Amino acid sequence: MTWKVAHACVRGSSHVRSGLPNQDAAQCSVTPSDSGSRGTAVVAVSDGHGGARHFRSQIGSSLAVSTAITLVQQFLPNFAGEDGAAKLSAEDVLELQQSLVDAWIAAVGADLKNNPLTEEELLALESEGPEVRSSVEESPAVAYGATLLVAAATENMVLYLQLGDGEILSVAADGETTRPLPGDERLVGNQTTSLCQPDAWREFRTMWVTAPWLPALVLLSTDGYANSFRSDEDFLKIGQDYLEILREQGIAILAEELPEILKEATQQGSGDDITLAILQGDLRKGPADPEPAQPIRPKISNESRSALIEHLKARHSSQHRRIDELASRLEHTRTVNRRLQTYILLLALAGAAICAYSFRDRLFPAHIAIGGETKPDPASGKNNKKPSPSAGTPGSDDRGLALPTSWELTFKKRGPIALALGKLAASRVVGGTNNDDYAEVAEQIDADGKTRHIILINRSGDTWLSWKGKDSKTARKVPPGQQVELNAEPKTIKFRDGVTGTVTPHFETSAARETQAAAESGP
Repeated sequence: MTWKVAHACVRGSSHVRSGLPNQDAAQCSVTPSDSGSRGTAVVAVSDGHGGARHFRSQIGSSLAVSTAITLVQQFLPNFAGEDGAAKLSAEDVLELQQSLVDAWIAAVGADLKNNPLTEEELLALESEGPEVRSSVEESPAVAYGATLLVAAATENMVLYLQLGDGEILSVAADGETTRPLPGDERLVGNQTTSLCQPDAWREFRTMWVTAPWLPALVLLSTDGYANSFRSDEDFLKIGQDYLEILREQGIAILAEELPEILKEATQQGSGDDITLAILQGDLRKGPADPEPAQPIRPKISNESRSALIEHLKARHSSQHRRIDELASRLEHTRTVNRRLQTYILLLALAGAAICAYSFRDRLFPAHIAIGGETKPDPASGKNNKKPSPSAGTPGSDDRGLALPTSWELTFKKRGPIALALGKLAASRVVGGTNNDDYAEVAEQIDADGKTRHIILINRSGDTWLSWKGKDSKTARKVPPGQQVELNAEPKTIKFRDGVTGTVTPHFETSAARETQAAAESGP
């Protein structure tokens, strides 16, 4: 039995709407062995960076996968055969990493020679700032920036290489799905390591496994696929799903359905380009299971055979997301209506106040207000003072602190974001590559028309976790469409894995208010 491969690459729904090209690329190759062994196989996936300065990243990703396939195909035969895996060393892999980056830079240079950067392309960068244009002119490879993920297999070994974001999943014969490579803490939001960086070859994460620990299945995907799922747990379930489909239907049937599966994912999920490459090994559940003499063929009718595939689509399908979007829109409409009611009430109160002020002498002939307190009327001789503000007045708590006047969202490695009323783009909160709404700061008025709350509404497809201060044991889920109330206590919000922020309230003391009032009233 030989290694089998398949891949599909679809343009993101947000790229279709905005006119951006598909910046992903994938390529696969299988070389059978004349001796009847498994031979070798290579799958490569690349994601071209978004952003103005990477305006040729779709070319960069295509060059990345083509050079990777060529070089790794040349590399693998040196370590094939029964003893081949034992010969592989860390130094060999480092040389391969450097060769991959050097070959990509050479391919980019050849493309630039045939298609130099145009003045129109460079002028478009000036809207991002003069330093952006100068950085691309100094290092034109930045325009081609892309990631690279590779899985390569021989009869007795599987080698993994990854530079930048994306996902590599290893699926065992029993369906257990894991990430074979360690995580990279630098991959936060839309930040990623890249082929266009200096000394990029040093930034690869690599490892290899040998028999008898070879996986049944390896999945490589760009980050747009993982971002289409509600949670990392849901995403990891695709390993079992794809394993079942391959056992029941075979890789040829899956290859036909894969573009539609990924198209569904981008439309109902991240909106980003999505690429998935599959490296299929031995699907038998145990050594005692007989290996099929023929490739697996569909055993059920055309009407029934898609049931498993529909089950896979349901992992990231539209129904729940559409319901959540509808609920979010309904909540937004209610918020707007409450805000409108508040404005109308304030206008009515303002009108009444203006009328009362205009006719104050007729309405209150015995009291004349001067300088914020009531002075005795010469006719009545009465002297009634207003009570001075204290800690017990409405609008302050028992410490003499006013309710928070503002809030800030801070991250460990980023500056604060002032939470003013309005929408927050994904690029500000979690570093997304699009400008879709991710969160919204809104004002909520209770039914009594008086009690005011400031809330942070989850407009994303992620399920947040929120807790008070640092006590994560009290965390509660905040699904899409739900909200976190911003009150007088600091709160921590985990927006998605690797992205956690702290919402800090800012107070104004009653003493400070009195000092300010005294300064404004004068001597």
